Parts: sequence; C-alpha cells; structure tokens
Amino acid sequence: MSSEIQPYVFDPESEEEGEMAQAQSLPDRLSMNVSEWCTCGNCARMPTEAENVCCKETPPVVRRMGDTGTPVSCMTLHPGLEPVCLNLYSLQNALNIYRADYGPLRQRTYERRCRHLAYRSFVSWCWGYLGRKVRVIIPACVVLRIRREFPDTEGQYVGFRPALG
Repeated sequence: MSSEIQPYVFDPESEEEGEMAQAQSLPDRLSMNVSEWCTCGNCARMPTEAENVCCKETPPVVRRMGDTGTPVSCMTLHPGLEPVCLNLYSLQNALNIYRADYGPLRQRTYERRCRHLAYRSFVSWCWGYLGRKVRVIIPACVVLRIRREFPDTEGQYVGFRPALG
C-alpha cells in the first residue's frame, strides 16, 4: 500500500473547453430581440456579439446563483452581489490585493476604477482564479448592474476585450 501524495485529486475538473465551445456556438444575437436570448429578464443589447450573454447560460454563474438556498431568477438579485462586487469597502480591499500583485491600477476616473474592480471581483467570485491573460465574458445583466452603480459620466464604456498574446 502506497501512501504517496497525489496532487489535484480532489480538485474539480475544468469545464473551460465546454464553456468556450458554448460561447462560440451562439446564434447571431445582435440581430435578435433581447427577449430571444435573455431568460433572466434583466439583460439589454450589448455592442458586440460576444457580450450578449445571459447569466442563466453561463455555468459558473448558474452555480453561484444556486448557492443561496432559494433560487434567484437573475444574478443581479443574488444577495451576495452587492457585498462582493458593489460595496466600496470590498472594492477597496480588492484594490489593495490588486496593488500587491500587479502594482498601481491605472484608471483615469474613480468610477472606471470601481467598475474594473467590480468586474474582477465578480469573475473571481464565480470562476475563481483564472490566471494572467485569461478572460471570461460577464453576463450582460451583471455588466449593466455594475455600470448603473459606477456610471461613466459620458456613457462611454470599453466592453469585453479578449486577452492579447
């Protein structure tokens, strides 16, 4: 009998490939009514095809939605969204962690910095640590909720950008 330690035995298997395939097989949502692809009722049309995703079709988000004990109809209604992603004290803590790992966060405005940290916090909460240059698409309803909390004064938002190189 061997008492050899085997790493990663209890780690959940990655679903990244399945999730990526799902995102690539979506129909042309820019030409569809939002109600044809959004099942939570809180999404709106986003500027790019990739960003038109509902919380109910994103497996890591659906899993997080299920941890409340009572199902929520949209991720924006999850009782954890505000304390994890919208609370200024939580975002200050996220900024401290970011600075320790990467140095200063260079965003021009306070609201833009808050949005950046809120998006990072949401991704970490639902997907866990992804690593450098690994990005995921946040559901439209969640992006819109974060933008309502930390609006750009001119209504100019960057949107999803795939990782370079």
